[in-house]
Amino acid sequence: MFYLEDILIEGFRNYRRQKLQPHPRLNIIIGENGQGKTNLLESIFYLSVTRSFRTNQDRDLVHWEGNFFSLKASFFNDNVKNVVKIGYRHNEQLKIFINNNPVNRYEHMHQFPIVVFSPDDILLIREGPAVRRRFINLEASRLNPLYLHELKEYHRVLLHRNSVLKNYGNSANIGEMLAPWDQALVKLGLNLIRARVELIKTLEKEARVFFNQMTGARENLHLDYESTVDYRNDYREMENVFCEELLTKRGRELKRGYTLTGPHLDDLKIKINGFDARRYSSQGQKRTAALALKMAEVSLFKKHNEVYPIVLLDDVFSEFDYDRKRHLLDFLNNNAGQCFLTSAVSLDELIIKLNKDYKIITVSQGSVINETVRTGS
Repeated sequence: MFYLEDILIEGFRNYRRQKLQPHPRLNIIIGENGQGKTNLLESIFYLSVTRSFRTNQDRDLVHWEGNFFSLKASFFNDNVKNVVKIGYRHNEQLKIFINNNPVNRYEHMHQFPIVVFSPDDILLIREGPAVRRRFINLEASRLNPLYLHELKEYHRVLLHRNSVLKNYGNSANIGEMLAPWDQALVKLGLNLIRARVELIKTLEKEARVFFNQMTGARENLHLDYESTVDYRNDYREMENVFCEELLTKRGRELKRGYTLTGPHLDDLKIKINGFDARRYSSQGQKRTAALALKMAEVSLFKKHNEVYPIVLLDDVFSEFDYDRKRHLLDFLNNNAGQCFLTSAVSLDELIIKLNKDYKIITVSQGSVINETVRTGS
């Protein structure tokens, strides 16, 4: 079993210094709004991914009275202990250590699987393609180090190609100047597209099971990968189609100064009962679909790592009716390991029915003020 044994938080968000020893299975974090419940989940997630699920700027995570934060935690996996230390200071490179050995961000993000669901995840359904691409890229990168390497290389090539389009568009040799960048863009882009398509197929399979449970089998969820490379699901034709698209759009690209074909512009289409969820679904349907994608992640990490990931659920119960809350808890009970749930209201009535031990962690003004272990019966 994979779980977080302890954590030490210093200078992170509204936490000056806080130690915590969570329950190895279920932890309920309660407190009024704005007291630090989400910040606690954010610190746990950061220890795994070295990124926040709320901001792209590390400086936003520093306590308002300080200029650094540090996180330290012990993770157990099949009785093997790994101690993770992360330190950030303004204008310095992030420092990451596993068992006192320095590692970089990209090596670290594959080692400690954690899945988070927060209220902002409804943006996966409601907002534009960039949000969904970020979701796909992050999950693919955490599951496959090669994907992350090729994604970084693709964006390097894209940057250079766009520079040629913008700065040398009037050159008589523009075709020759673009040729090596076109070749690299196609090669790397095709690898990314294939990896994304396979990931989405697997995500759909797992997400549909959860979605059907949450909706009483009354609604269906479907995922499609929408590519600017119209290869019509024939991988053998992808390279030719990609090259033809680049040639066809070259005139427009030269006018605009940037690349108009490739996975940097692709999207994930999410449908409920055959209709575009972004345009035609209710808030409740959007939230359930977003949660289904996150619970599908739980299953994928389990298959990939052979252990259940740690699950972080931020205020997930406030928007669901009793039956959906019960379905979610049943799923977590049967398909997850250690869980952290935040709530502004008591969940005792639901939790007691699981017949599991759990810990209630009460948070106020950036401090844990009470920890109570309750025994299931």
